[in-house]
Amino acid sequence: MRKALALFVLTLTSVWSAPPLLADCPGASACVLSKCPQGARQVKPGQSIQKAIDASPCGPSAVCVAPGTYKGLINFHGKPVNLVSSGGPGVTFLDGGGAGPVVTFTTAEGKDSILDGFTVRNGMAGYGAGILINMASPTIRNSILTQNRATGTFGRGGGVGVLGAQAFPAILCTQFLGNMADYDGGGLISGYSANPYLRSDYFEGNKAQYGAGIGVYNSGRLDLGWTELIANQAAVDGGGIHTGVVYGNVLVRQVWFKNNTAGNNGGGIWVPAGLADVINCTFDGNRAANGGGIAAGFGGMVNVASTLFVRNNTTNASSATLVNASGSNTSVVNHYNGFFGNTGGGNFSGTYGDKGLLIVGSGGPDPLGNSCCPAAGSAAINAGIPDSLFNDPNGSRNDMGACGGPALLTYGPMK
Repeated sequence: MRKALALFVLTLTSVWSAPPLLADCPGASACVLSKCPQGARQVKPGQSIQKAIDASPCGPSAVCVAPGTYKGLINFHGKPVNLVSSGGPGVTFLDGGGAGPVVTFTTAEGKDSILDGFTVRNGMAGYGAGILINMASPTIRNSILTQNRATGTFGRGGGVGVLGAQAFPAILCTQFLGNMADYDGGGLISGYSANPYLRSDYFEGNKAQYGAGIGVYNSGRLDLGWTELIANQAAVDGGGIHTGVVYGNVLVRQVWFKNNTAGNNGGGIWVPAGLADVINCTFDGNRAANGGGIAAGFGGMVNVASTLFVRNNTTNASSATLVNASGSNTSVVNHYNGFFGNTGGGNFSGTYGDKGLLIVGSGGPDPLGNSCCPAAGSAAINAGIPDSLFNDPNGSRNDMGACGGPALLTYGPMK
């Protein structure tokens, strides 16, 4: 059994609005607010952040921003600038005023182009209203994306929009709160072979027609871990994540999905195309007509392993919590998963393999309880994937759910 993950800790300032995580939920990491580097160019309220970026050298440099509200739009213009706030996102605001993406990375920026410690709000654009990343790979950390909206018939990426084959941004220790997309990806969208790397992030209260928390489309990719998706609302499909990626793939590990909803398919995740791997996750209290937890259809393929499904609701009685929604051209692999207290249409339907399952009846003990990690003595302990490569950090067999499995790297791409 792995030890419970520690609380998402941010220690350097009292003004940071920490996510309301349970003490043992995913999101534990070295998330600590950054200090301004020595010698950084200083920006104070009333001064221009854009002018400070433009005046920075072509080599790596830093700009330190004092607490306050800074209105207008920012473009990094390819500069390897570490733009860091001195007080954190609770007191430092970048306000787009509804005029476009608040922050733009579209000039081949790399990992040394850094946005660190800001609240990004009131962006409005067709794609990437809060932050637009196109063919660039910047670093976003310790920030809050809120009240941004992707507008139009195909508005995508309320909080962040990522696209392009050269787009490999790292998005770390960042909250997506109450963003909206008129079409897809209320919190974040990934498309056109982009491959964002997300760790220790938090999505709550985002809305869209499809993919209220995260949308992945048109050959997009996603590497998501140690993250929570809470109470995101999709009017149609994919309350937590929508993965319509014919030539893309999605990797979801150690992620907690709670109280996400979709009007049609996939309260937690909807996979209508491409490939998704869902490993060591927890789906708790999600709701949809088909697949209260996860649904796949139209040729989508999803491998689900070592995952807990508890208290999810499927309103279509002919569906199930984990479901193949459209027949023979769709594949849902169901290995070493646990089911408890799911209502409406059963635990799983049309799935493949159905190996090593833990099915606890309504009269049996809850394998999760009211926490995020199974407690000592839970039937989910040491019941996950029986492969040493998936062992818990202490070397014991994989536990089911988001607290099981090997430790994930927090910063930088997986190696």
